[in-house]
Amino acid sequence: MNDNGNTQLSEKVFSWRDGRHWFDVGISLFKQVKNFWYLNCLLLGVLVLLIANIAIGLVAIVVIFASPLITAYMMNACKYAASNEILNFSMLWQQIVKRLNAFMLLGVISALLSVASYYIHIQLLHVFNLPVDLTEDLVAGMTGKEALLRAVLNVITSLPIALALAFSPALVLFQDNHPFQGVKYSVLGVIRSWKAFVTLTLLFLLVFFGVVLLASFVIAIIMAVMGPSSQILVNIVVLFFAVTAAGIGLCAQYQAYTEVFQDKKEEGDHDTEIYAEI
Repeated sequence: MNDNGNTQLSEKVFSWRDGRHWFDVGISLFKQVKNFWYLNCLLLGVLVLLIANIAIGLVAIVVIFASPLITAYMMNACKYAASNEILNFSMLWQQIVKRLNAFMLLGVISALLSVASYYIHIQLLHVFNLPVDLTEDLVAGMTGKEALLRAVLNVITSLPIALALAFSPALVLFQDNHPFQGVKYSVLGVIRSWKAFVTLTLLFLLVFFGVVLLASFVIAIIMAVMGPSSQILVNIVVLFFAVTAAGIGLCAQYQAYTEVFQDKKEEGDHDTEIYAEI
């Protein structure tokens, strides 16, 4: 792997409207790759269940470790869909497996950042005298001020992970970056386009609340028809909405990647073709 890669940040000045554009394109791309996304999530779910039967504590670690691989898979699917090329499940993974060592290291970085963020989050809860473990009674009696404070703390402690993993899987896959170099450029890319990312985040928050309302409506109907025995079906409905939202988010993330970064190698090839024609 080349530490310098072929990575170059775009000179474009990003505005708030770019986030809306990324969101719209993300929805369009997801419509094309949704079947591959659902299939991948189904296989991941089966793997998680198998691991849970062995050791429930390993589930969170495996999910965190595998997140760069899953992100890269979705980025690859979006690239083929955007180029109107035929999608193939095994082909999408084959290109990722070729760089498996890099993605394994990126998974380790992801896990370490998650552990560090969790530790910092716990310390912040202690600073504000907030209980670490939430029970149903605590949630029921939680004030709006405490709920807002917890949300802010979650955002603050999760921000380093989001910055590091926003673009690094795509940079490792498409531009052959070393994982540490990919993390570096990922942070720089998000900072450069922060206005667009704020807009994109706000749009997803609106979508999240809309999904919660829709899911609540569907769940109410299911429980009214099937009664208490509908708990499994309710869980499936909630999981479906969550997986769909995550898929749209990754598609929007791919569109952001294509605009925030430029590939010097591709530009060089293009220039070579022009000179050859001349």
